[in-house]
Amino acid sequence: MNSRVQGGKPMTCPRCGAEMNHHADKTLYFTEADETRSVDLATSAFVEEIHACPKCGASASRTISN
Repeated sequence: MNSRVQGGKPMTCPRCGAEMNHHADKTLYFTEADETRSVDLATSAFVEEIHACPKCGASASRTISN
């Protein structure tokens, strides 16, 4: 498991329930006031983790809380 995932907790596949692999982090910049959750004030952005399931091939993502 990659220690950079949110709180060190693995993501569970929404399709088959297997533990997913963390593949990448994507920086997303906010433009609306309601998108300020999980924002890094230094960059005006939040980070989305991208995961893939080694069992069924599904992909999923979640935002990282600061």
